[in-house]
Amino acid sequence: MYLPIYSHLRHLEEEKRVPFHMPGHKRKSSGLFDQIENIDITEIEGYDNLHDPEGIIRQSMDVTKKIYETKESWYLVNGTTVGILASISALCQPGDKILMARNCHKSVYNIVRLLHLHPFYCYPSENNKYDILEDIGGQERERIKEIIKQNPDIKAVIITSPTYEGIVSDIFSLKQILNPYRIPLIVDEAHGAHMIFHDYFPKSAVECGADIVIQSTHKTLPSFTQTAVLHLCSDIISAEKIQEMLSVYETSSPSYILMASAEYGIMFMHNNPEKIDEYVDNLMEFRHKCGQFKHIHLISENDMNCFEYDKSKLVFSVKNTGLDGKQLFQILLSKYQLELEMATATYGIAMTSVCDGQEDFERLFQALYEIDLQLEKNEIKQIPPTWRFTSEKQMESWEAMERGTENVCFLDSVGRICANYIFLYPPGIPLLVPGEKIVKEIVENLSFYLYNGYNVSGMDHDIIKVLKEEDR
Repeated sequence: MYLPIYSHLRHLEEEKRVPFHMPGHKRKSSGLFDQIENIDITEIEGYDNLHDPEGIIRQSMDVTKKIYETKESWYLVNGTTVGILASISALCQPGDKILMARNCHKSVYNIVRLLHLHPFYCYPSENNKYDILEDIGGQERERIKEIIKQNPDIKAVIITSPTYEGIVSDIFSLKQILNPYRIPLIVDEAHGAHMIFHDYFPKSAVECGADIVIQSTHKTLPSFTQTAVLHLCSDIISAEKIQEMLSVYETSSPSYILMASAEYGIMFMHNNPEKIDEYVDNLMEFRHKCGQFKHIHLISENDMNCFEYDKSKLVFSVKNTGLDGKQLFQILLSKYQLELEMATATYGIAMTSVCDGQEDFERLFQALYEIDLQLEKNEIKQIPPTWRFTSEKQMESWEAMERGTENVCFLDSVGRICANYIFLYPPGIPLLVPGEKIVKEIVENLSFYLYNGYNVSGMDHDIIKVLKEEDR
């Protein structure tokens, strides 16, 4: 039988890779899902329905909302993406205004396009030393005040916190700005489902006043890929409206295996505090030992000018080492069978979870220690990561996508209007949005990423889609 996907997946066990990436279960069997086919069902008699939960699913989600102390919590089987689509759709009508962080996930841009929303952007600050976007800080919050004052009919605000790099924004202060206008705050907390379970981690947006919080259980909890949870934390919108929109966007045949896995990940964290203590001890020891490195630098909260920092994220800066993030990624994988989550030009990210044991951290440390010994300080200028949002919006994304387009070489695209979403994946943050003017800096950065083998989505090799001149 020809089974290319399944056969390739079975090779993972033989390769002995150590996964410092999502999903959070890290391919370590708990024994709970040994015979998946025996529990793969649909909505049979007595097993409830995610879209109208009254039985076992309702009971499980009731426990989850008690753990997170929310008004309501829903299991999601289409990831945080479906939670974002449903939340914004529940709050916004077609043509409404929305305020969003420019570093939001592509799913936010997709719903802007679908509903023909008018987005206002807020921008995270930039850490030029480490080429990392920081939080929505005090200066930007002042600008948000002015945007809201001039546009009190904005229907929702959405930001990402924590980011891929572990940067956490001040949710409470942002919500204080919105309260007088009764504007809901949605927080994409896809990378923060673990944070309520130990005070080593920052406080969750659930605890800090956000109205809606969406978390990917598969990213940092021992849960399967595609599992997530949506939390309604206030009375600013009815649970019925959220449920209605989830029924629109989520599959009508939700996987019971994924629901059970989301449930398991949350309940495991809640019921095993000693395991989380051990995980935190391993993180603290690892971070302490990485202080020995002479060239590779493990980012800490002291390096970032942000409200809080999630220390479960291990971000290894290789700036000015003669090595770029992709090379670090490949060396760790090919020589040491250690696989990071992602890499940019200047850093690589290891994602950790409660399922990473002391031996995994030790193996990662020893590999990095050996690599660090072979490096020398190198001041060769490196192209910074393309998180600098320098392009200017000329029209809304949905307007651009309804106009005539043509394909050009991206090297000849300066000054043209982009007609497609262009982004690195991961993390899925658009570098260019349809309707934005392409500037020289973006072209230079795209050139670096394309010719160095990074995963640039939205382009066909070196061809980029732009608006025809007469349709600008």
